[in-house]
Amino acid sequence: MTAAIAIGLALLALTMSLVRPSPTEVEAAGVPPGLQPGVQRWMKDRERPQIELNDALVPVVKKQMRTGTPTVRCRRLINAVRALRVRPAAPDVEVDQLTRVGLPKFEAAATACMARDIPTAERLVAEGLAERTAVQETLDETLEGE
Repeated sequence: MTAAIAIGLALLALTMSLVRPSPTEVEAAGVPPGLQPGVQRWMKDRERPQIELNDALVPVVKKQMRTGTPTVRCRRLINAVRALRVRPAAPDVEVDQLTRVGLPKFEAAATACMARDIPTAERLVAEGLAERTAVQETLDETLEGE
């Protein structure tokens, strides 16, 4: 009976390996990055830090940094940028590069913000957002394999 179970498990494992290609096989087969399990997992894992960055950018974009104590907001921006910057690279080099566009500007903006140079921080955030907007279509096309 034990031998039958072992054979059954071996056949199941063999069947599963035939049905589900490895990540390397997926890439080799020309599957678009957006449909590759590794890229999908990477994108899912970076959702929260990306949302935090977006939320940290809002007060700068709305020019709310000039009122109250901007230090807390500046620190939030620095932390949000660093959280994305230190994340592991995406399994796809082009996806990784495209998703990191604008981060250096946001980091420089956070540094300017901490130095209480709010006009420079606002300008750098606007430039970073413009850079991101300029590559968004390319990122979408890359994820779709176009």
